[in-house]
Amino acid sequence: MLNKTQDKPLQVMVVDDSTLYRMIMKKSVTSIPNVEVPEFAANGKIALEKLANSRSTIDVVLLDVEMPEMDGLTALKSMRKLYPQLVVIMVSATSRTSATIVMECLQVGAMEFVTKPLEKNVDLSKKALEEALTPIFQIIREKKATRSASISRSPAQKTPIKRPLAKPTPAAVAPKRETANKVSASSLNPKLVLIGSSTGGPVALSKVLVDIGGKLNIPIMIVQHMPPLFVNSLAAQITKTSGRAVNVAEDNQVVKPGDILIAPGGVHLTVKRHGGNGLRTSLTKTEKVQGCRPSVDVLFQSVANTFSGPVLSVILTGMGKDGADGVQALKNSIDKVYCITQDQASCVVYGMPRATDELGLSDESKTLNAIGGRIMNICS
Repeated sequence: MLNKTQDKPLQVMVVDDSTLYRMIMKKSVTSIPNVEVPEFAANGKIALEKLANSRSTIDVVLLDVEMPEMDGLTALKSMRKLYPQLVVIMVSATSRTSATIVMECLQVGAMEFVTKPLEKNVDLSKKALEEALTPIFQIIREKKATRSASISRSPAQKTPIKRPLAKPTPAAVAPKRETANKVSASSLNPKLVLIGSSTGGPVALSKVLVDIGGKLNIPIMIVQHMPPLFVNSLAAQITKTSGRAVNVAEDNQVVKPGDILIAPGGVHLTVKRHGGNGLRTSLTKTEKVQGCRPSVDVLFQSVANTFSGPVLSVILTGMGKDGADGVQALKNSIDKVYCITQDQASCVVYGMPRATDELGLSDESKTLNAIGGRIMNICS
């Protein structure tokens, strides 16, 4: 059951220079339960003026990327300074220029992005946007309710209640189930690092790879949920920020020591055996798994079926539960598998790590600031 804070509709501002898209976005947003659109703006400058003068408390801004007078990135930078609690979701055309700007917007503080549907039919466009925004708004409502509950607690409530001593269990995480595969990090000596991420992943991946620092002589393979053009921009951005070459995986590519490969958008990245215990990539456009293509589960399960060397798996921030089944497959099939999950406090969305934690598959839960260094330590 939703609490009172969750019952109160989210207040959304739609910012787009196209009258047609403002109408489409309003129809999409108001089709989602407990969401209202009290404000519109045709560019970033007008949006900032309306935020300052609006009688409604705006919770979320749907912000177009490319607009006249003040574009989305410029507006976002001001919004982050003036309204730090405001959630901003970028709405982008599927162009290479927009993709590059979106990656910068995510680094600056946008929570997520959605692409403008290509359908010419207004109803189809509305439905596509509604499907993309519904799970995002659900996460925003849950976070808002949690934050409000924390703020509204009285001093007496904040005082810990004395109870019989017991082993502490992390908040909101079910007791872990024991798994057959248990290995110490110090004895792992991994030959492959696998990383899965989704919402909040671009920033998390950049941070992790920057913190890894020096070149590892083992391959890193990454799945980030993202459309095709945006993956190329993400790889370029992480390469620039980390100083490490991140490449979008190609089909039938030999995976070499030191490679950092990220799955292309819209297809699954899998591996097949190459030589003794080497790997070669394979790209497939089979059905979505966990609603995703590329899927973390698909890559991890493929490695489980193909590879026998020690593996370090990492599950970062993201909606849903993609990755948990993949980690399970790795631990069922490979003698030495170690798993690090991003902790709840540092996740934009604690979905994928939570699913892995709750199955008892995580060997360590670490803050984002600690994961890169920990990977380097385990792999050294």
